[in-house]
Amino acid sequence: MEALEGVYVVVVTPIDGTQRIDTAGLGKNVRWLASQGVDGVVALGSTGEFASLNDSERAEVIEAVVGASDGQVPVLVGVGAETTERTIQNLRDAERRGASGTLVLPPWYYTPSEKELVRHFRAIGEAASTPLMIYNNPFTSKVDVTPDVLCSVADLETIVAVKESSGNIRRIAEIRMRTEDRLTVFCGWEDMAYESFVLGARGWICVAGNVVPGACVDLYRETRDLEKLDDAWRLYRKLLPFLRYLEYKNKTAPAIKFLLDRMGLAGGQATSPKAPLGEHEEEELLAIAMELDLRDSEGARLG
Repeated sequence: MEALEGVYVVVVTPIDGTQRIDTAGLGKNVRWLASQGVDGVVALGSTGEFASLNDSERAEVIEAVVGASDGQVPVLVGVGAETTERTIQNLRDAERRGASGTLVLPPWYYTPSEKELVRHFRAIGEAASTPLMIYNNPFTSKVDVTPDVLCSVADLETIVAVKESSGNIRRIAEIRMRTEDRLTVFCGWEDMAYESFVLGARGWICVAGNVVPGACVDLYRETRDLEKLDDAWRLYRKLLPFLRYLEYKNKTAPAIKFLLDRMGLAGGQATSPKAPLGEHEEEELLAIAMELDLRDSEGARLG
């Protein structure tokens, strides 16, 4: 089974003024990201507001992203659902529409036991024909996919990676040791990227990369080069205010969409009931963006 590695940007789902998905704009965003050197993209992740979309809209997003990627970058698709059967249904639909792999969040309303999680992920892994990444995000899902669970499914050929979003930096070493590196660990916490790469994470499911993909790719690659660790640290310090804004302000989708619109890309509205940024929030975000020398799609400095 093909390995997953590198910087995968979890793309937003642009919504136009009629509350429809802007598939043309979504395609434009994906093509731009591919041109900036990212290693892959993720559709229907948390930043893509997957939980707010119906089945028809999910299909639109998958087809738009896969079509725009045109084989230049792999496309992972979020397929998590409340039941094992529905997750497998979502997975097969994503694969049929051309997904390169899938991202699987555990059930988040009913809180499963570890034994139930193992049974859930094993069934999904056995149904998959493309690489599968488990998504551990206990702050959102209220379910912690522990190293014990990961060890119990790491023997499956299709389960190749884990997006680690627990906020516990010790988890990376523990997962690597307990699974003997059978699973690739991806950083899933924006302001723990540098630390995660130093500890051996070989990928980043990245939100900031929607607007600063080049810097995020540089951070990942420089951190993996021992001779460039100091350069990577300087870049990380520059990025940290933005990474922390995205991680802690609880405005991730509206913030990224606001910046994308300012850059001449496709942001649009957030799904309801999320509110757009207020005037002071826009000013705060733009001040951070100015420090990153953020540019629009034509190369002009944002301001």
